[in-house]
Amino acid sequence: MLKIKFWQLRWAFIAALAASYPIIAWSVEVAAQSRILPVPFQLDWMGVWVFAIAGGLCAAFVKIPEIDKRFNYPPFAKFLIGLSSGVALSVAINTFNGAHSEVLPLFALLAGLFSAPLVAGTMVWISNQKRINKTLNQAVRKRTGFDTSIDDDFQVDTDYKKGDSE
Repeated sequence: MLKIKFWQLRWAFIAALAASYPIIAWSVEVAAQSRILPVPFQLDWMGVWVFAIAGGLCAAFVKIPEIDKRFNYPPFAKFLIGLSSGVALSVAINTFNGAHSEVLPLFALLAGLFSAPLVAGTMVWISNQKRINKTLNQAVRKRTGFDTSIDDDFQVDTDYKKGDSE
């Protein structure tokens, strides 16, 4: 079995980072001067990223018990959802507007804060198995005319015990 000691891995990571720093610094400088990077990764979008991170962090502390019990790590999930939706809304506004606006960080903050609970709640609502079965049953009934739902017409005998022969 492979055993990795984390203190050795940490020193290897620091050494690799130190060795690659001059290359990374040079490539960032060249990319910033030539404007090769796409819109959300340019230096003038730093405010949007900061406010999107702040919105995601604020959304991580919004507690909704029905949603939080369905996720493994709800604060981390809501932070990532808030961050990505804040930047995505800013990119969409920038694309439709055509020019960089000074209001984009505010949109990133608000989208990060409010969209994370909405998206997480939508994911929980959509992933309900009873709701999925009902929707699939309606689709099958519409296409074929067969009712595949389990209702009061079909009862499962739970008193049946294996091995009882009467």
